[in-house]
Amino acid sequence: MTLSDQQRAALRSVRLSWAPTYEEVWDAAAEDTHVDGLHTDVWEDLEDALGDAVASTGASPTGLVITGNAGTGKTHLLTRFRSEVQAAGHYFVLLELLDASDFWRAALTSLRSSLLRPARDHETQLAQLLWLLSDEAGLSRAHRREFSGDAVPTPEGLDALVAAMSKRRPQVRQYHGVLRALVLLASPDTRLADLGSAFLDDIEVEETAAERLHWGLPAHGFPAVETVRAVSAFMAETAATVFAVDQIDTLLAQSAATLTAPDTAESEVIEQVGHGLMSLRQGLYRTVTVACMLPTAWETLSSRATASVAARFRVVGPLKSLPDGAIARAIVERRLTAAYRSKDFVPPHPTWPVAPEAFASAVHHTPRDLLTKVDAHIRACVTTHTDFELASFDDGPARSAPSVPVPEPAPVDPAAAPADPPVDLLARIDEQFDALRIRARVGDVATDQAVADKRMGGLIEAGLRAWTREDGGDGFQIERGNKQLDGRLRRRLPGRVEDEQHWAFRAIPAANAVATTNRVQSAATAAGVAAGMDRRKLFLLRSTPWPTSPKASSVIADAVERGAELLPLDEADLATLDALGRIIATSPDGLDEWLTARRPAHGLRMFAGLEHKPAAERPASRRARGMIPGDAVGRVGGLSSSVADVMFGGPPAPRPAPAPEPAARPAAAPSDPAGIAVGLGPDHGPVALDPAELRKHTAIFAGSGSGKTVLIRRLIEECALRGVSAIVLDPNNDLSRLGAAWPEAPSGWWEGDAERARTYLADTDVVVWTPNRASARPLVLQPIPDFAALRAGMDGDDLDAQEAREGFAMAVEACASALEQHVGVGGARREQQRAILREALDAYGREIGRADIRAFAAFLGEWDSTRSTLGSADKLAPELAANLQAALINNPLLGGRGEAVDPATLLTPADGKRARVSVISLIGLPDETQRQTFVAQLQLALFSWIKRHPAGDRPLGWLLVMDEAQQIAPSGAVKPSTESTLLLASQARKYGLGLVFATQAPKGLHDKIVGNSATHFYGKLNAPVQIQAAKDLAAARGGRLDGIGGLGAGDFYLGAGATTVRLHSPMCLSHHAASPPTEDEVLAIARG
Repeated sequence: MTLSDQQRAALRSVRLSWAPTYEEVWDAAAEDTHVDGLHTDVWEDLEDALGDAVASTGASPTGLVITGNAGTGKTHLLTRFRSEVQAAGHYFVLLELLDASDFWRAALTSLRSSLLRPARDHETQLAQLLWLLSDEAGLSRAHRREFSGDAVPTPEGLDALVAAMSKRRPQVRQYHGVLRALVLLASPDTRLADLGSAFLDDIEVEETAAERLHWGLPAHGFPAVETVRAVSAFMAETAATVFAVDQIDTLLAQSAATLTAPDTAESEVIEQVGHGLMSLRQGLYRTVTVACMLPTAWETLSSRATASVAARFRVVGPLKSLPDGAIARAIVERRLTAAYRSKDFVPPHPTWPVAPEAFASAVHHTPRDLLTKVDAHIRACVTTHTDFELASFDDGPARSAPSVPVPEPAPVDPAAAPADPPVDLLARIDEQFDALRIRARVGDVATDQAVADKRMGGLIEAGLRAWTREDGGDGFQIERGNKQLDGRLRRRLPGRVEDEQHWAFRAIPAANAVATTNRVQSAATAAGVAAGMDRRKLFLLRSTPWPTSPKASSVIADAVERGAELLPLDEADLATLDALGRIIATSPDGLDEWLTARRPAHGLRMFAGLEHKPAAERPASRRARGMIPGDAVGRVGGLSSSVADVMFGGPPAPRPAPAPEPAARPAAAPSDPAGIAVGLGPDHGPVALDPAELRKHTAIFAGSGSGKTVLIRRLIEECALRGVSAIVLDPNNDLSRLGAAWPEAPSGWWEGDAERARTYLADTDVVVWTPNRASARPLVLQPIPDFAALRAGMDGDDLDAQEAREGFAMAVEACASALEQHVGVGGARREQQRAILREALDAYGREIGRADIRAFAAFLGEWDSTRSTLGSADKLAPELAANLQAALINNPLLGGRGEAVDPATLLTPADGKRARVSVISLIGLPDETQRQTFVAQLQLALFSWIKRHPAGDRPLGWLLVMDEAQQIAPSGAVKPSTESTLLLASQARKYGLGLVFATQAPKGLHDKIVGNSATHFYGKLNAPVQIQAAKDLAAARGGRLDGIGGLGAGDFYLGAGATTVRLHSPMCLSHHAASPPTEDEVLAIARG
């Protein structure tokens, strides 16, 4: 019979994991799938081993080796044991051993990762360890909170902990640096956590020498083996530890398949693993080592390793297949029940669509076989829309569901092509997917390490789920992200026992060299990349140039040499991943057909390296060099470019062409009349931009004499011809003639430009505004944004409400930043003043209907300790309010006459006009701080307005053009306009506002601005350091600017993603004289 919609939805929600990964060992949900009665004899051995570790006072007890054939449940057994160990208050460490060449480095990485996993009564095992150590040392509760990550530590507190511990254990003095580093690692301050991690890994970066000294850290760390033993000794002070080693079989299988000298490689790995296991058992304290592997793997290790590993480990097992049908039924029932409950679905019986009597035939099957067959059967039901039950786990036909007699389903011809899905079904998902991509807020993922650490794992998992479903999903496993990696895709190779191919991912946007170096080294270790081993790949993702300090360059170059690839962290990719995650979560009808037809994940640049076959099964080819820090300046970690080319396989191989867009959703091509022609390419054909790309923001990097101003003007003019209004900030008087006609046609016009110029001038309303110049067309500030508009939609728990709350909070922060100079923040009580200002602004924004600066000054004057969290508000709030009142009197921009800064006025064309271009001349604001404050208030008002008037389905609603953008949002400094600019950069595109940032100083612009701009133009730059900076920016996105040093006026490189095209831009449509107008001329233009 045919499945009902509810039945099919319930079956589609079932996810049966028959080959658990490392991550699932830590998954609390996996504990609920345990079934009693399986491996009871081995379980008793594990409990006894833990008891021995708890009771031990000297050397660790004899280790355990659990053997069992593939699929018998070794990893699941570890999951249950981990739960029991932590429930008893002890520590559990899982060693991810994918590269045995540096056993102790892998052990240290795994130990650090395991300590950061949740514990029974604490957020992490590390927090538990530090809490118990400080408790035993007799320190105060405040100090204990400080050490366990509940508060930021202080150097004085660290000194107190070391002194107290040294009294109890004098040997602590030798390893006090390790103890200090553990406390820093637990800190909520990510910079301190990176500092602690770097010390544990013995990574020395010159820039942090003073900071290490400040925290009492020694100048040098210890070898990995010493660090692991020191941490083990600290852990032994408070509880026992289980050190579990799993999936050694995969390591041995991959080493046997190495590209060069497989026999030698396998022998080396056997020796390294044998010695490592011996050392774990002998060198750690109150620790029991538990290793899981195939019987053949243990036989190989015990017989071929020179270390007498067999004498230090006791073999238990082997794990057996399913002993009876009742256990098999319980395993399936428990997993199906959880899935059905999530869909509020009541099945005909608990194991539907597996017949109850089928489980009698499951005896002597492994749990993996059982779940594999059930999963395949469920997928068949879903694919054929048919309700038929699995009658036996032995090979044979399935039976129809007994409720209604129906004929046996017709056999499916494997060679038959699947029927095309309905076009309207695909189009509906196309529309939903496009809307999700536009709404995606992923800019910070590419520029902020804390955001990337939080979100990248989910994004990668969503993309890999889509990628595997696009290919049918056979043989693939997706491993969720952890502290070292954002995710990993595993593929079990057919015909090979426990042999796998791995692809791992790690996004590293950190600006700090220490944070970057830590993450690269940890990711390379966790991914197990090794030279000559193509079974394992690591993709390191970044949107800005990699650090070029000697240590960072060395670590990154080493990772690349071992097999890592450096790829751009592309915002378009991130938006696709976010949209895929949301659409998979909602699982609309026809999703699998849509994924198969559209294959969106296969078009992702970061997934270009995913391949089905390991290198050993492909024709041999040289590995293309990745982007190495410093490459653009001709140096790679101290190597010349020519030497680096030899080391890393020659110049970069051509990037494969991106997958074509589906026919239902064509992208604007250069010949598309909707595209904005920005220049002629090398073949003299037009190069065009889709207006929707401008909505994702544009950065122009070009110096004087480059034609930058002409390019900016032409972009504004072409957008105006399409009905897109713009606000243009003009700091240098270069843009005030956007409404002036050419006296005669310039030589740089294209065919048809004369007519386009006439149309532009006739249909565009160009207005020049002059803040603080009352004699022309002045503008005055309304520093308080429209909080009522910002509050709209904040209630609720859905995504829109969450985004509305985030937008409100960012607006409060940006407004407070801009008001600080007016309320007199400064001096010894600066931080208290800032906090009071932000509290009052937040409360004012949540209460008032119409925002007004004078009303806020009165509100601030009445703010006191009854509403503030700070007792000093009684004194400080009135002082701040008085300063603001004085600013209203003294500052013409705040209290003077003129048109209020209102985006509706600035962007709404006069009757009969198609678009308005509001040029805001900054000649009346000679002071840089004045300009930045004005820009901040303009941006806040604009953000409030676009939230109330979103562009909807229009590809581009409006433009905000900022010349000399490095003065508005500079790198390395926080200015009054920094926060508001970052707010727009991260959120404006969702509402249809495109930003254009132009600068002569690529290194001077805030990196989040660069990362949030999807399109880059690179023009003539005059200083070698700026030329190099532009090359680095392009290289970080996968592009090359080989000829940037020879560009002339009007020549640009257009970078959109990895594609970099050289072009020559056309002349602007409005009059661009040889020199800009004088101030008097600007004022005359403004008066009209």
